[in-house]
Amino acid sequence: LRSEAFGISLLEGAMFGKPMISSEIGTGTTYINLADQTGLVVPPNDPAALRNAMQYLWNHPQRAEEMGRRAYERYQTLFTSEQMARGYVGLYQRVLEDAAGRKMQLSSVS
Repeated sequence: LRSEAFGISLLEGAMFGKPMISSEIGTGTTYINLADQTGLVVPPNDPAALRNAMQYLWNHPQRAEEMGRRAYERYQTLFTSEQMARGYVGLYQRVLEDAAGRKMQLSSVS
């Protein structure tokens, strides 16, 4: 459902190094779960595709372990509280620098 727009449950799985299965629903879920890298992406409302994805991970434990490892690495790189805070600080700094630059341009034109 789109109510799970970003995918907190996916982040929790990645945090523990688990391969993920998600659906592309036009939200942030496939930003967290990269198809065939950190898990599998199946069409929404397709129980057969979900079953096949679960069976694939069950029948290919080495591949599932690789996906889980990549999910954990991606979590550590992008989604820890420290990384998220750094990202927000950097964004605010760029916004402030851009605003200061525009202010300087306006004052030099006047």
